[in-house]
Amino acid sequence: MKVIFIIFLSLLIVQCEKNLSTRIESLLQTQLGHTLLSTAQLALQTNTPLDRIIDTLQDLEDKYQKDQKEEDLENREFQQKCDTDLSNLNNEIDDIKRLKVKIQGAIDQLKASIESKKKILDDKNALRKNLRKGMNEVDVIREYQVKVYEEKRGEVGKIIKTLEEVKLVYAQKLRTNFMELQTDKTKVQPEVFAEVTKQLVSFGKFKSIGKPFQNIIDFMIQMSKNGNNIGVLRNIIDLSESLIRQIDEIWQVERKAEEERVRWYTEYQKFMNTDFKIYDKEIGDLEAQIQSFKDRLAEYQKKMDDLNIRLESKEYTKEDRRNECQQAAYDYTQRRTSRADDRNIVSEVVGLLNVNMRDLKETLAQKMAAGDHI
Repeated sequence: MKVIFIIFLSLLIVQCEKNLSTRIESLLQTQLGHTLLSTAQLALQTNTPLDRIIDTLQDLEDKYQKDQKEEDLENREFQQKCDTDLSNLNNEIDDIKRLKVKIQGAIDQLKASIESKKKILDDKNALRKNLRKGMNEVDVIREYQVKVYEEKRGEVGKIIKTLEEVKLVYAQKLRTNFMELQTDKTKVQPEVFAEVTKQLVSFGKFKSIGKPFQNIIDFMIQMSKNGNNIGVLRNIIDLSESLIRQIDEIWQVERKAEEERVRWYTEYQKFMNTDFKIYDKEIGDLEAQIQSFKDRLAEYQKKMDDLNIRLESKEYTKEDRRNECQQAAYDYTQRRTSRADDRNIVSEVVGLLNVNMRDLKETLAQKMAAGDHI
């Protein structure tokens, strides 16, 4: 049993020595571990008190811890500032997007208003065009009425003048031959009736006096051609006077009708001109409104362009700031890991000095004797 215990103890010692050698070898693989062990060996060779070496290493360990706490605080503050900046940027981006939605709504509304006003304007222009077309048609009708009226007036004037001349000529014949022409049966020279016929035939055919009056004139022409006494002559004169009166009465009716047409046409023009003024004002107002809408639309579109530029800038700034913060967080993690590793190395060396001082000195000496450079 004693032999077994001794063997177990020997194995344990060997294992501990092996573990110690492995730990030292691992420390020597790191730059800091190599430096610390080299420094510790040098201090031991110069008989530096072990407590001083351990205190120095513990001070270094405490400094790592203190530096880490300070950097932890700085990192928290920096990341909080990142969160604040990114939150502010997100709010600004959201505000810009909301404003874009609002302005886009205004743009859509203005476009709809412009289209609506254009439709109304087209309708107004079409109505005005039709109104002008109607006026032109009325003007053509009125010009035709004036032309017809002037033709009638010219014909009626010519008829009345001719009848007056016929009546005057025959009356003069009667007065000249008063002593000879005592009865209706008294003969009249053929040349007298020839002159009468010539005057009546000169009427020709008139459109303005109507068929009944034209028939009377034709009858008078026949009487003149076949006449040979004073009675016929007087009948022609009487018919001329009667025809003059009837034509004058009819012409007065026609003149009043023309005056009524003039009055109606004047009122019509006045009424239509009023309508034109109304249409012109409405069209002018619509055109002004459309132009105003277009000006406002241009302003909103410019604002939208500015917002797009601002939004792009804010999103770029946000992405840049996010990358900066993420890089800072990564760098902080790397430094913290590195500092933790260094602190662990210092702590490992302190542990070796505290627990395995003798073994440490022997192992380091063996490595130097073996030719290893420490």
